[in-house]
Amino acid sequence: MKEKFNQIKYQQEFNKKHYKTFKVDLKKEEMLELENLLKKFNLTKAEFLRNSIKELKTKN
Repeated sequence: MKEKFNQIKYQQEFNKKHYKTFKVDLKKEEMLELENLLKKFNLTKAEFLRNSIKELKTKN
């Protein structure tokens, strides 16, 4: 008998294979400033990080 497809388990395994978590501790003031900037420029945290990586690569 076939096992029923488990969407949640599939997504968890996919994420483990293809993604890594980037975790950082910021001071409260820094986080508030970052959140305000993200909101102002309509960016997600991931978009911000990807843009920062691109910027650093161009400086190299």
